[in-house]
Amino acid sequence: MNWNGWEDSIECLNSLKMVDYPCFEVLLVDNYSNDDSVSCIKNYLDGDDFYSYDLVQKDDLKGFVKNAGSNLVFILNDENAGFAGGNNVALNYVIDNYSSGYVMLLNNDTVITADLFTALVDKFNESDDTGFVGANHYYYHDRGRLQTLGGGIIDLVHGECMAVLDRNVRDVYDFLTGSCIFMSCDVLRDVGPIFEDYFMYWEDVDWCTVARKKGYKLKISDTGCIYHKEGASIQSLSRIYYHTRNRILYMKRNTTGLMYYKFMIYIVLYVMKESVTNITNNKQYSLTLLKGLKDALYKII
Repeated sequence: MNWNGWEDSIECLNSLKMVDYPCFEVLLVDNYSNDDSVSCIKNYLDGDDFYSYDLVQKDDLKGFVKNAGSNLVFILNDENAGFAGGNNVALNYVIDNYSSGYVMLLNNDTVITADLFTALVDKFNESDDTGFVGANHYYYHDRGRLQTLGGGIIDLVHGECMAVLDRNVRDVYDFLTGSCIFMSCDVLRDVGPIFEDYFMYWEDVDWCTVARKKGYKLKISDTGCIYHKEGASIQSLSRIYYHTRNRILYMKRNTTGLMYYKFMIYIVLYVMKESVTNITNNKQYSLTLLKGLKDALYKII
């Protein structure tokens, strides 16, 4: 999915051209960019020998028939629907139009190694209960440094996610990192698309939780990797707002009884303490925390 990041998208597309997997198609969604992303990506595709593409508006997907020679469908969304909603445009298209095969959700701010597709397929087919497969993430600007093994553990006491960096921890993940999640079309059809109320952050955790509740295992490929650009926005007020709001939404959707009520007491006290402590030195931070709490409570009442 692209949103105001055409340079990243083009670099990602270039890395896909290098893979050793024999045949694949790309669904690229522009999530209503407000820069010149669409024209820049079109110019790239028009001049590229590898990709043959179709261009289609989201509202025209229902009656759309892909050209036989196309290996990329460039879909223009009619709104910025967030990470979940933007990716769901492509995922729903797969559900409606592909009866078999595999599908990989891949962030546009990544580049992949040539052997990744094959590694993901091999790992998926190791056992019948495999649901989602992830990949090792390395920092794009420091390629020898591990970012995450591709998944993590959920702390249900505090509503926090912790990336796994210990290579001795294998196949015990609560979630896979949403920048790279691989599955079969059958699994996608069974699990369904991403829950869109999150908009961004926590949607990958929730999606993996849905898969685990259906009995699927989450795994990480043994070889291949992606190089991920960790953006400057990761410490933005937007991230603070959505992380606060969405951890509450996740806990409401996925915990019950005493666990949920103990978490709610914790999160309300935490937000109030952080807001009061920082109100003088960082008023915007405090107000963002309070807004995230308020909007989450409003959504779940």
